[in-house]
Amino acid sequence: MDKKDSMTPDTIPQSTPVDGTVPAGRKNRRTVVIGVAAVAAVALVAGGVCGYRAYENHRVSMARQACQSAVTDLNKAVKSYEALLGADATTAALKTDATSVRDAKTLDALKQAAGAETPGMVKCDASDKIGLDAAAAKADKTAKGVKAAAKALESAVKAVESSKLDKTVADADGLYKATEGNVQDEKTREALKQAIAKRDAGAIAKAVKSVNDSKAAKEKADAEAKAKAEQEAQAQAAAEAAAQAQAQQSYSAPRQSYTPSYSGGSTSGGGSGSSVPDFVPSSGGYGVGSANDCDAACRAPIQH
Repeated sequence: MDKKDSMTPDTIPQSTPVDGTVPAGRKNRRTVVIGVAAVAAVALVAGGVCGYRAYENHRVSMARQACQSAVTDLNKAVKSYEALLGADATTAALKTDATSVRDAKTLDALKQAAGAETPGMVKCDASDKIGLDAAAAKADKTAKGVKAAAKALESAVKAVESSKLDKTVADADGLYKATEGNVQDEKTREALKQAIAKRDAGAIAKAVKSVNDSKAAKEKADAEAKAKAEQEAQAQAAAEAAAQAQAQQSYSAPRQSYTPSYSGGSTSGGGSGSSVPDFVPSSGGYGVGSANDCDAACRAPIQH
């Protein structure tokens, strides 16, 4: 039996009509496919948009976190700088006089380091990643500047302290050399020498005071000894002068004085009279006159 003969009407495949119309069943299937595709396309688009927004939101969130971290680092740097600026060491260094340091340039560097302006705060208030990235970059740059300023300030303070110590050591060494043989207690100078070798500012200050006190004590003792010696010399000179004056008063040279005495005589009968002077020699308290005195009286002329 031929296969064609065995085919029944139900088994005969149905073909598309000659007029091109689509059977109702096939048309419905096409509509469903198109609808599903459309829904899928819409879902894909919607999913893409949502996915992009989610991705963009994630990027913004990460950028915001990075910005806030940078701002936090900046705040810490500013607080650290301000704390260093207000520290006791910095305050003392800023009050240092130029005569108290060996190198005055260290004070200029300190003033410059301490004069850095405190930067303004950065805000992470941008709504997009670009703005947040820019704010984070600004915060990072500013923080680096503040940290550099703090480091410069710290170095400047140490430089001033070192220069002060150099001046202290130099002055102490000068005092040590100048007081050789000029202190009452030489041990004070030895203590100063040891403090200088250790560059110990506290020990140097203490030793300098001891040396100055010892020097002052010796000067006082020397002054008192000198005054005493002068007084003794003056007293001795006064005693010698008094003794010499007394010796001059107790000694006088011998002196002689003569007091002539005349007695007149007359002769009676018109005769001529003559007078012979009587001499009473005076020897100034040393006895009678000498033979020379008598001879002079004897040789006196006779008046008629």
